[in-house]
Amino acid sequence: MSGYWERMTKSRLSRRRALGGAAVAGAGAIALGVAGCGGGGESGTAGGDASGLLSQPVDSTSRAKPGGAVRDFRNEDITSMDALTNNSFTRTGVSNYVYPRLLKFKVAKAPHRASGENEGELADHYEITGDKLQLTFKLRQGLKWDPRSPTNGRPIDADDVVFSWDRFTRLSPLKGDILYSESSPGVPVMSLKATDKSTVVAQLHHPDAAVLHLFASSVILPIMPREADGGFDPRGTARGYGPWMLSDYRPSQGLTFTKNPDYHVKGRPFPDSWEVAIVPEYATRLAQFKAGNIWTTVVTQDDVIQAKKDQPQTSLRQDDVYSSGGTTIAFGYDNNSIFRDKRLRQAVSMLIDREAIIDVVGNRQKFAADGLDVAARTSGLVTPGFDFFWVDPRDEKKFGPNAKYLNYNPAEAKKLMSAAGYNGAEVDFNYRADGYSATYLRLHAITLGMLKEGGFNVVAKPREYQTDFLPNYHFAYVQGEKKGFAGLNLRAETAYTSLGTWLYSLLNPTASRYMGATDIGDARKGDATLIKMIDDLRGEFDLDKQKQIARKLDEYLADAAYGIPVTAYTLNFALYWPVLGNVGAFRGYTQGAPPVHERLEWWVDTEAAPLKS
Repeated sequence: MSGYWERMTKSRLSRRRALGGAAVAGAGAIALGVAGCGGGGESGTAGGDASGLLSQPVDSTSRAKPGGAVRDFRNEDITSMDALTNNSFTRTGVSNYVYPRLLKFKVAKAPHRASGENEGELADHYEITGDKLQLTFKLRQGLKWDPRSPTNGRPIDADDVVFSWDRFTRLSPLKGDILYSESSPGVPVMSLKATDKSTVVAQLHHPDAAVLHLFASSVILPIMPREADGGFDPRGTARGYGPWMLSDYRPSQGLTFTKNPDYHVKGRPFPDSWEVAIVPEYATRLAQFKAGNIWTTVVTQDDVIQAKKDQPQTSLRQDDVYSSGGTTIAFGYDNNSIFRDKRLRQAVSMLIDREAIIDVVGNRQKFAADGLDVAARTSGLVTPGFDFFWVDPRDEKKFGPNAKYLNYNPAEAKKLMSAAGYNGAEVDFNYRADGYSATYLRLHAITLGMLKEGGFNVVAKPREYQTDFLPNYHFAYVQGEKKGFAGLNLRAETAYTSLGTWLYSLLNPTASRYMGATDIGDARKGDATLIKMIDDLRGEFDLDKQKQIARKLDEYLADAAYGIPVTAYTLNFALYWPVLGNVGAFRGYTQGAPPVHERLEWWVDTEAAPLKS
């Protein structure tokens, strides 16, 4: 791990030299300002390319032609295609293409990003009652299931929706994400019933705008035909209704999707088929990509520039969506924990040099050497993936005065530590010993070093995941059953489609991922003011009003410092063959949304490489 800290030290020195010897305090914010940022403080915006290697997305729809076969890949086989009973993410490689949801996320056109706003998919439209406790879906008319047996082109109706709901809420491991119960009290939907063949009504336990995201999610409630119960085996084949129909599956080899000529979006999809090869080994995928046999991006960030130079006809582009998850430092409140004093939590946050983390974990300096500017963001707990709600804490005028707690300032951190009377006592820093990923372990090593450098006597405490870390540190406050802990822990947070659900999951004591939040009393009871603010956010269905509430939440959380984000939020570089038209020109809401809707605009350009050099 020491290598990461050496790289971090060099990163800081390089940035200080670029500033002409600027002081350490606030160096991250100063460096960013000197670099010159677009988009309210975000680096790596359009035009940040001195390499000549980067391609900008172009809307080529006006010259798009139907036909052709997309050449795609998977890095693992399908374990089961039954999206109603199986929570393996491998099954979404089928279900996202062939099974509809009641709703879908609206696609945005570049340079705009999708806000998370919904529209109908299987539902033609939906209505919400004034008390926000009943959601009525009116199904789109004239839609038919797969023409093959046993569905035989049968019309889709409300009974299919109810069948899917009943099967999902009985058998899916993910049912707790949508079905209200005593064990899932923050989840909104109590029941879903058909009132006639084209109408479905969802009854909610409490108002929650996240319900719209749930009905559009890639992993929650795909609608399957009722023939899936005995008419065909949904584990190994599919009979759906989507832009694509699964026409062939060859275990360990690949899948073929054929376009649905009766899809309700006229003229879409453009290609006749979508060929997906199963290629587990990275070296083989890379070789196949370079040979032009795979057109979508396979290349890692370590190899992407060299691969572009090896194949100059390919198109290098920067991804357009940040993660809504991340890695977070959380605190223990038991056993007279010093972190009941928020000044020490704030000090921890001010000792995290997020710009240096971006340099090292996000490979910013490596790409800069090739003339590429990495788009990067920092944040509080309103993370960059929630683009519509995110405000850059590096811009104090926009964020507010509490932004200071989210920017690197060791001098001020030490003042807070002194005011709180910290005497150098030893503090445990708990983490998962085997890691969630290599990046997680890097972040632990880096943040441990930063806290030591700042004056905290932190001691690394590796914990076995199942028997120790998960029950005693990650979920230490859940349901009031655990003792809790003193010290800190490093948590890997799951991404959510809804900001309200994300904040609820972390900061409401009834949630399954609650991290603990209090300065006084029992951490299991949480922060009453914060709980009310999150409930207000979840109960508001108007996006602009949600944004106003989110701003207040972001400022409040920066001051409360219950969770300290340490993720390097960057946009990766991706390599495609230019035969795929419209890549990047249309952007989906990828926080849990199926990618199929933005890919509806893709087309096969037979005049471009690798089909023509």
